Amino acid sequence: MPSLSDKLRMISAEHMAQSDMPKKTASQDCYRVSERYPIASFPDARHMNADILKEIYGFPFPVSVKMQDLLFLDTETTGLSRGAGTVAFLVGIGYFTQDHFVVEQYLMRDYDEELFVLQEVSRLLEAFPVLVTFNGRTFDMPVLQSRFLLNRFRDKYESVHADVLYPSRRLWKLRLGSCNLQTLEESVLGVVREGDIPGAMIPQTYFKYLENRDFEPIRSIMAHNRQDITSLAQLFFFLCRLHLKPETIQAPEDLFSLARTLNKRGDALKAKKCFRLSAQGGLRPSAFHALAEQEKREGHAQRAAKLYTAMLSSSEDTADVCVALAKLYEHQLRDLSQALLYTRQALLILSEPGLEAGEAVQSRRNALQYRYARLRRKIAGGSLG
Repeated sequence: MPSLSDKLRMISAEHMAQSDMPKKTASQDCYRVSERYPIASFPDARHMNADILKEIYGFPFPVSVKMQDLLFLDTETTGLSRGAGTVAFLVGIGYFTQDHFVVEQYLMRDYDEELFVLQEVSRLLEAFPVLVTFNGRTFDMPVLQSRFLLNRFRDKYESVHADVLYPSRRLWKLRLGSCNLQTLEESVLGVVREGDIPGAMIPQTYFKYLENRDFEPIRSIMAHNRQDITSLAQLFFFLCRLHLKPETIQAPEDLFSLARTLNKRGDALKAKKCFRLSAQGGLRPSAFHALAEQEKREGHAQRAAKLYTAMLSSSEDTADVCVALAKLYEHQLRDLSQALLYTRQALLILSEPGLEAGEAVQSRRNALQYRYARLRRKIAGGSLG
């Protein structure tokens, strides 16, 4: 069975450009290109539903949301600023029909065609209930809305906006560090671009075109934009599958990151499942700590103690585990003798020969010594408070 990367590399498009070489005449329109991709190239789309989207993005989507409700958008601009002087000279959009994923691109061959681009973009934004972008909240949409305003053009955009950048960071930043679209393409989707124009060169390439009217470099920009939109759609649905079926996630770091996100969203049951899966994959100390903290929050102190004890038996993160056990036995299990025992054990670990006594270590020792003395006083006084 071909992998996701194989499907992406094999994806074929039906080219439907208006003409091979656009000719600039009197400004009556903008340059438009449309391509269609087979819908079978998006197998993860079946995992999308309103509940999963709310889990991913943190806000409600239309209850009956379907593929045909989504509008994918990406712009190429004359600069990286969101100021009034930055123009979106190329706007690419993608949407689904019954059988295809259609990518349409609207290009300004000169500044007098901007209004035509904005008219088409506004029409499409109004027609689709869900907008999907990558960093569109802080860049693409502010740039477009600024241009709408400067052109005295009323924008009726009211779509739900799913910016894929933010859930991508939450899921993959721990493992990948950088979460730009090209990094995610290579590391997550398995797509490597060949001969792609660097994003930093796009503005100057467009300015050069305005001077010499050589359209060939513009084709490279359009190919770059087209790939951005296709990858955006793949990534959007891929996130749906991973959230719906976390057991399909291979990297333990990604499972751990998903578990933390689910915890913040209030889905403790699913979060614990992901923490356990990440522990099996190599993040046992971090996962067990997180699981124990979750059990404590839910009032299951004995379960938390078992998790910490299991970590001690495996010699994992022993000083921190002893401190956690000491706190647990003192404040929740109300067993001061056990709390004193684990405090003493933590002190012994931090006093081992060869352990560099830096400022941080000494601060921890001081805190433990204070805890140890306080526990002894409480035991001597017969206090459990």
